[in-house]
Amino acid sequence: MEWLGILLLSGIISNVAAEPYYTIIAPKVVRPDSEYHVAASTTGVSTPSVIYVELTGELDSGKTFNISRTATVEPYSTQILRLDIGETTPGKYKLTARGLSGIDFSKSKDIEYVHKSYSVFIQTDRAIYKPGHKVMFRCIILDSRLRPSIVGPTDVYIVDGDGNRIKQWIRPPVTHGIFGSELELSHSPVLGRWKLVANVGDQTFEKEFEVAEYVLPNFEVTIDSPKHVQFKESKVTATVHAKYTYGKPVKGEATITAYPDIFSGVIQPIFQQPVRKVVPINGKVTIDFDILSELRLTDEYERPIMIDVVVEEELTTRRQNASAQITLHKHPYTMELIRTSEYFKPGLKYTAFLKLTYHDGSPVQDTKNDVLIAYGYTYNQSAYSNITRKLDEHGMVQLDFYPPKAKDNISFPLNVEAQYLNLHEWFPSTNQAMSVSNEYIQAILKTEKPTVNNYVDIEVNSTAPLKYISYEVLGRGDILHADSIYVQDKYTTSFRFLATYVMAPTAHVIVYYVRTDGEVIADSLDVELTGVLQNHIDLKVTPDEVAPGANVNIMVSAKPNSFVGLLGIDQRSMLLKSGNDISYDQVYKELQSYDKAEASPHADAFFGRHLWRPGSGTADDVFQKTGVVILTNGYVHENFPILYYRSSIQDDVMYASAAGMPGLSGPAAVLPPEKVKVRKNFPETWLWQTLDAGYNGKTELRRVVPDSITSWILTAFSVNDAHGLGLIEEPRKLKVFKPFFISVDLPYSVIRGEIVGIQIVVFNYMNKDVTAEVLLTNEGQFDFAEVSNEVHDVPSK
Repeated sequence: MEWLGILLLSGIISNVAAEPYYTIIAPKVVRPDSEYHVAASTTGVSTPSVIYVELTGELDSGKTFNISRTATVEPYSTQILRLDIGETTPGKYKLTARGLSGIDFSKSKDIEYVHKSYSVFIQTDRAIYKPGHKVMFRCIILDSRLRPSIVGPTDVYIVDGDGNRIKQWIRPPVTHGIFGSELELSHSPVLGRWKLVANVGDQTFEKEFEVAEYVLPNFEVTIDSPKHVQFKESKVTATVHAKYTYGKPVKGEATITAYPDIFSGVIQPIFQQPVRKVVPINGKVTIDFDILSELRLTDEYERPIMIDVVVEEELTTRRQNASAQITLHKHPYTMELIRTSEYFKPGLKYTAFLKLTYHDGSPVQDTKNDVLIAYGYTYNQSAYSNITRKLDEHGMVQLDFYPPKAKDNISFPLNVEAQYLNLHEWFPSTNQAMSVSNEYIQAILKTEKPTVNNYVDIEVNSTAPLKYISYEVLGRGDILHADSIYVQDKYTTSFRFLATYVMAPTAHVIVYYVRTDGEVIADSLDVELTGVLQNHIDLKVTPDEVAPGANVNIMVSAKPNSFVGLLGIDQRSMLLKSGNDISYDQVYKELQSYDKAEASPHADAFFGRHLWRPGSGTADDVFQKTGVVILTNGYVHENFPILYYRSSIQDDVMYASAAGMPGLSGPAAVLPPEKVKVRKNFPETWLWQTLDAGYNGKTELRRVVPDSITSWILTAFSVNDAHGLGLIEEPRKLKVFKPFFISVDLPYSVIRGEIVGIQIVVFNYMNKDVTAEVLLTNEGQFDFAEVSNEVHDVPSK
């Protein structure tokens, strides 16, 4: 059997070999303190080749950089050469590859230096602070794999709203990649946006927080309304909810304002007078606005309606506001063409999907009515082919096109239009990929839900019989896997690779081969992976509702030996300002920043405007847009990308922002921030702690909750030397409540000699009346300007 394998291999090589070709594929950027992988392949040779790869740099500091590696590459195979990049600095870098034996060549290409090789996430205990408060923060310094970095920050400092550096930490100590500290604000600090800055190497990371004189809101206002409404429904409806942070309803007055966001592409926008309604509210109220008679909208152009709500609490006259947007549509559904590629390849099946959804994203399910589709490889609509299809249970229609090979390699676009009932859509053209030989390959993802630590299957189709293919898999800007496989004169083949954590969130797959005439035929594919974080963290709080000052148990679960950071803040502080914590979106975007591949060329829709960017129309596009350089003695076809623009039926639009709307008349017209004093010595931050999860990954804490009648929001992160960063999926909420309590409504500050009215509110949520005596103690700090015993009794329900 061994002799048979050798004979088969020799036969394939002798049949394919015509001219010796080499391909060297490498990332287009180099980063300090990272790994740099180069994939080397050879074809048309009968003996192993020794290939030498060298990365050199002329640094801006005047020094030089040099690192090299040599590998033996078998015929029709791919070998990865790993270069360990240590500490280096900006400069002009060059990648050089040489064939020392088996194949003779020498070629170089410039490589871009990118200093980003670390990720720093900065967490503060809150997003807004009062004068005299303590700012607590953590800097989490991780490498590109989200593991604790061995390199710590060179310095960390805090800048006030005027740009003054207030405090600085030089080369602070780091534990498990985390540096934490605090700053106590003075009682008369500079108000405004402050900034926390961390320098790691030559990278700078920032986090903003605000210092202001404020009061915490004690209730929340939300708007429950449909995001999309048809003109023929004749009205828009909004339900306003107002509840305290401990969950009970708010009684008072709601002012609801509705107005269209007027737009025009040819004239100055004419602002329409807003429609305002004032209604009583007791936790919830529903209000309607007539589209024709009240909002005075008579056309059927798609446009947004803004809903602004202000709720005033009855006893304290505190106000909270909220806003929502409702979009008016002519049709109840929308149709889009989902293209699997921005280019079709003649001779290969091109698949697209027609998707019909309601405006809320739910699929249109209709087994009765047909979808009419017309398409053609021309701009002449009279030459289109017509087909009818039914929607599947997902509101989709799969469209398989078989574009023919054009004579003389002349390019023709694929145009598609579709009609469902009274909705008619024209879609942008899909252009033909270009190749000198008019031969193509196509990579297709066969795995339905690609996930980290699972295999991903790729199918490759070709217009010409394949002898072999080579492929590379990139993640976070580096080549992580590469191989070559023999196909033995087939038009279709497949391969699989294990999706690793460092390939997430997007793995880029390059598939190519070199024809006997030297032309490189290539395609690329983006694979979106789930399972971005290897580590995890979970919190269990028992009980989830307690009285002020009670004990609660907090169970922490994470990977063994993880370092855990806990945070628990008053929900009222988050209502005022958020953004202090680390989020999944922030981590996802941070990982994407390592990726030098171009964004997937999907339509970027903005209310009727659509901009399409061509995908990989040539072999050169494949490598350029995947973030790699290719060194080869073959021919890589290239052309200039084209930008296609299409506007829908309506003209370009210009929006009048909500800030530009005319002022309202009446007491609710101007809504400055209300100042209400939060109770003294009641913390806005409850938990701020770091701990070790231990050998089994489980730790239990017992803590006393503060006296505030509110809800506490608990979050956590974990860092592990092997598994990296983990974030809690959903914050935990702890409700602190008692059925009978008193609330004192104090102003933020008073002037000596000022007469001020103090409102004292007694809340009784018990099922019986209670006779209460309220005693205000005077310890010589103030005088009573007027003695009265005025009581306003308001039922809670």
